[in-house]
Amino acid sequence: MMLKKLLMGVIAGAIGVIASPISEHGQLSLKGFDVVDKNGQPYILRGMSFFWDDWGFEKFFTEGSVKTIANDWGGNVVRTPIHDLNESRAKSMIDYAAAAGIYIIVDYHSHCAHKNASGAQTFFGNISSYVKQKNYNHVLYELYNEPLYENCSSASDTYAGGSLTSWNTIKSYAESVIPKIRANDPNGIIIVGTPNYSQGTEAARANPITGQKNIAYTLHFYASTSGHGSLRYNLLRGKCNDFPIIITEWGVSESSGDGNFTKSMNDTWISWIESIGVSWANWSISDKGETSAALTGGASASGGWNDGNLTASGKYVKNLIKNLNAGKGLSGVGLSPANVDCSQLEGGGQHEFVRNGVGSFGYAVQGENYMDSSNVKTVEYEKAQNKSYLASQNSGTESWAEYTLMDIPASGYYVLYASVASNSSGYLHYSVDEGSTVDSVEYSSTGSQTKFTGVLGKIALPVEGSANIRISWKGDLSLDVFTVMPADSSDSVQLDIKPGDKVMQLGSAKTSMLEQFRFDVKNRSFVIPEGYERLSLFSVKGRKVYSVDVQGKANVELDRSVKKGVYMAVLSGAKGRVSLQLKVTE
Repeated sequence: MMLKKLLMGVIAGAIGVIASPISEHGQLSLKGFDVVDKNGQPYILRGMSFFWDDWGFEKFFTEGSVKTIANDWGGNVVRTPIHDLNESRAKSMIDYAAAAGIYIIVDYHSHCAHKNASGAQTFFGNISSYVKQKNYNHVLYELYNEPLYENCSSASDTYAGGSLTSWNTIKSYAESVIPKIRANDPNGIIIVGTPNYSQGTEAARANPITGQKNIAYTLHFYASTSGHGSLRYNLLRGKCNDFPIIITEWGVSESSGDGNFTKSMNDTWISWIESIGVSWANWSISDKGETSAALTGGASASGGWNDGNLTASGKYVKNLIKNLNAGKGLSGVGLSPANVDCSQLEGGGQHEFVRNGVGSFGYAVQGENYMDSSNVKTVEYEKAQNKSYLASQNSGTESWAEYTLMDIPASGYYVLYASVASNSSGYLHYSVDEGSTVDSVEYSSTGSQTKFTGVLGKIALPVEGSANIRISWKGDLSLDVFTVMPADSSDSVQLDIKPGDKVMQLGSAKTSMLEQFRFDVKNRSFVIPEGYERLSLFSVKGRKVYSVDVQGKANVELDRSVKKGVYMAVLSGAKGRVSLQLKVTE
């Protein structure tokens, strides 16, 4: 009898080892877009991200929590955000995941990690050394949670404002950290954050890290934010171009982590990402009292949570993880596959951030609000729109900045109007979608780099949806703002648009778009051009935080409920829409 019990214990132990994700799938790697296991077969990671390891929520960083996610929820990965590079905490979580037989993403949870590259090098060097010492093969390294602002003063300076961190800066930072990991762990998957809260995967895809293997890129989304829906096309572009993306953070809520939990929008996302086959971790294991938190107040820090300890988010995501990781597929969670055929990309895609309505297209873009750049700097200047402009760092070298135009209603010619200043004459060049169309406009000296004048040109936008535009020049030019808008009949003559050319028309849209839409930081007030009806304010993640009727008003004071931070203001009406980035400082 005793021998029988002993044999049954040995068999049960062996089955437990065999059944764990680590023992069954071993060292993970990348093959094109896909995460693959030790046998080269696609393997999808689905699990949970813990919350920031401060504010008291680090109490959930326990072995019991990890085991609950692995055993009760059926998760095969956890993500551990480490904001202050606490090596002891990271190593403990790595050990807990190893004991539970699941994978772990060690995340430097910073919005400004590029300001602490030396600290990141030390941290990831030591963590990978620990992985080597323990002979582990279950650790993925996330170098940069959500890049935000280029000019933050330190890794903890989240809301510095100014230009979004460029992909060039993020890439350079990552390339300084990767060798520290590779010295100890030559095969572990390394995940690199992307611009604008890790939504800018297209910037990384255009200029990926080379000379390294097993490098993936991050995409974050919040499913109940309508403006994030277009990010699904970033995933499809990745899949169709063998560009590996891992979703290391997504929430059922709006982008603030709170707000609505719209199940239909979440179901759409899950159908999409499961049809594509992308790995993910949901935000978050915490009892913070916000929509995206998985746990209710009072849930044990030691795990073992029952349904009464789970929020609506927790119940929804646990059901997904448990059934999808059990191999039941989308039908097992009551969903159907999405159409993720690559032919969808042939007519042009969509892009993230504030949405403009199709058919009322128009943009006013601050020069300093670029997606990526080279040889440029942001200069503060009281008389410039939004109190700053873009200038060359070295006038003897070409300067360029890239921007994204969204919701283009149709292909055809549009008007580009740029406000520039320069001590000399030259040409402002602009190209669309990596050179599919190229144009330029000549500018004359204004006698000063702070005396701005307008230059007008035509621009061909070849597709509906979205297009990337690169503006470049050589010399001492300063760029304050540029606008892109539909052309009217007078533009057709002035810009030498030939008969038969497809010209988008919207009445007198050009005149209205060129009027100044400004924000006075000191007085917290907007200057409103005539003919617009509504002013809306969006967070950088795309969440609407404020809206007011402005019809017939020349000035509108910003409500005091809007706190300090960086926002996108969108003015809309019959004339179209115009947007500008602004910083609220008090």
